[in-house]
Amino acid sequence: MVTALVALVVVLAIGLGICAIELWSVPKRRRRCLVNLLGDEGTLEGVLWGRRGPWLVLKDARLLRQTGEAVSADGDILVDRAQVAFIQVL
Repeated sequence: MVTALVALVVVLAIGLGICAIELWSVPKRRRRCLVNLLGDEGTLEGVLWGRRGPWLVLKDARLLRQTGEAVSADGDILVDRAQVAFIQVL
């Protein structure tokens, strides 16, 4: 009985944690943001549309180079979240 109760509490805690993470991440979606990549890869500007597994989906994206030049991209861009240093919501 005690083991079942402990298991139920653990499952509920994990579920609440997942819900909290999802609620925290929702306001960032569908907003224009800067995605700063690790290393000298550059920065992407676009609308953070969603997540697909380990990927972030950016729409209406542009690559911002260190020279200040912005190169527009055709279609959506998938960014590996492991390559993201931080995201700045505009």
